[in-house]
Amino acid sequence: MRPVGRRLWRLGLFALVLAAAVAPRAARAASFTAEIDRDAVASGEPFIYRITLNMGDGDAENFRPPDFHGFQVEQAQGPSKSTSVQFVFGSNQQSVQSSYAWTYQLVLPAGTKGPLTIGAAHVRVGGRDLVTNSVRVRVGAPSGQPQAGGSPAIDPNRLFQRLFPGAQGLGPGRDREAPSEVASSPAPAFIRVIPDKTRAFVGEQVTVAWYLYVAEVPNRFGQTSEPHTDGFWSEEIPSTNPQGRLAFGEPQSVAGRSYNVALLFKKALFPLAPGKLSITPMEAEIAQGDFFGPMQVHRLKTEPLAIEAQALPSQGQPPHFDPANVGRYQISASVDRAAVSVGDAVTLKVAVKGTGNVRNVQPPALPLLVGWKSYEPKTDVALDGAETITGTKTVEWLLRPERGGKTTIPALVLESFDPAAKRYQTARSQPIEIVVSGEAGATLVAGGAALPAGGAGVENVVGGSIRPIHARGSLGGEAGVAFLRSAGFKVTVVTPPLALAVLVLFGRARERLGRDSHRTRRRRVRTMARRRLRAAEAHRAAGRAGDFYGEIDRVLREALSERLGTELGGLRFDELGALLRARGLPDEQTVSVVGAIEACDEARFAPAAAAADPAALAAMLARAESLIDGIERAALGEEARA
Repeated sequence: MRPVGRRLWRLGLFALVLAAAVAPRAARAASFTAEIDRDAVASGEPFIYRITLNMGDGDAENFRPPDFHGFQVEQAQGPSKSTSVQFVFGSNQQSVQSSYAWTYQLVLPAGTKGPLTIGAAHVRVGGRDLVTNSVRVRVGAPSGQPQAGGSPAIDPNRLFQRLFPGAQGLGPGRDREAPSEVASSPAPAFIRVIPDKTRAFVGEQVTVAWYLYVAEVPNRFGQTSEPHTDGFWSEEIPSTNPQGRLAFGEPQSVAGRSYNVALLFKKALFPLAPGKLSITPMEAEIAQGDFFGPMQVHRLKTEPLAIEAQALPSQGQPPHFDPANVGRYQISASVDRAAVSVGDAVTLKVAVKGTGNVRNVQPPALPLLVGWKSYEPKTDVALDGAETITGTKTVEWLLRPERGGKTTIPALVLESFDPAAKRYQTARSQPIEIVVSGEAGATLVAGGAALPAGGAGVENVVGGSIRPIHARGSLGGEAGVAFLRSAGFKVTVVTPPLALAVLVLFGRARERLGRDSHRTRRRRVRTMARRRLRAAEAHRAAGRAGDFYGEIDRVLREALSERLGTELGGLRFDELGALLRARGLPDEQTVSVVGAIEACDEARFAPAAAAADPAALAAMLARAESLIDGIERAALGEEARA
């Protein structure tokens, strides 16, 4: 081999060895970047801001999010961590690559003018302080369109990062400063609430559906807070999901990303009064993971939904119109027989059938029928189970004639408002004629024969099997003596004091059992609280601020639920405060408890650095212990009245 060739061979071998030694270190080089999910943001529209940290083996410390001045933080999630191991070809060395992600859902307040800039986030890795790029947010409608003339241009810097995760590739004409506007994929999961209309008449149906959008089908889904529909009459629309699981349909594309979509549930809502009505947010959690990684829990929350309810028009409105009669209805009336005798019963059935709030529709009242006696009606409602609420409301009256003759039940009139046609309509039933035979005051005798009121022409109406009554002119003296000597007299004397003693003993036993129940309830509260607080302490020690505040929220609510004997999961803060005051909790203590629960709710969605402050966590733990002690000692509900 020539000397030049030998030198080149040695130089190549040295370069391979050097590359094998340097490769693990290059793989471990840390990158810390930030980006948003679109090129432009409209006012009031949520968007995703994501921070990604790629590093070697080790831990990220002292993470500080950027200053979100000018933005509203709707949700904050993270950090989520994933780890991969890479083996270096030609050596026994391996490199560990860890990735962290922090995700924020932000909203620009209405009327915001841009552009705005999200500053840098900070983290400490291996003794070095890393800083992300700042992100410039352009205010306006997102384009989302490819460039004219074909496919959008490929960014070589992004292509290099996709091929080599964690490495800092530089395209032509790029320096080491990240671009000011970055685009990435939207949130991996969200819940969308969709109404069929946002403006409706009072009593008109508004169909609202809640859909789950996920990039990957989750391992578990759970609803943590149900939306409140105060101000509406609500009807559940039957679900098409199989029992206990979600049914995902065809994938849908949102902002360029494919999602699996499942219908969670639908409700038919009927506004009860005019004005702006609000449907509170729904909250849920999904868990995603596989065999090779930890389970990741994502908390999802919808936006509140506003529905404007319009008052029914006054023009053409019938006198004394009932606002519950909104929809398209028909009315019919029938009797079980058209010919009866005096004293027999007749059933009058009135059926209102149609589309609308069938449960609340008010059928016409029973008209006055001279010579008839009526009884309290029986009402039944049958819904058809369709998405548009339809069904039949049936009212049955039991009528009894008190004299003979011919009676006509007049046509029954139902006034209603058709929201589709925007006018009032009238429906009528057909008149009904009933023939009553017999005379007023007639009664039935043995064998079914009618006896006239005077009883003339009948000698004996008592059957031969009935013994006649033998009247005695005066009461015999032996009757009283016999009663005094009988066992019945002793029972009559002894029963009243014995019954009084039994009542006294029963009252004392009930009072004692009540006291034992209160003690048992307080003991149950203490046991539950100790268990929850230990779990919260473990989350605090591990730095899991979101789980810590969630545990404190649960222990306070469960302690109140146990003491009050009432489930508090779906109550708003003002409703919870009103309930506690009504049950006897002092006002100062009520304000403290509700304030602590509200603080936990805010901290769960606050930026991670602010929520994970050790001093704040310790203060909240001590505050929760003090509040639970006060809840245990307070006299609530029946205890306060005892």
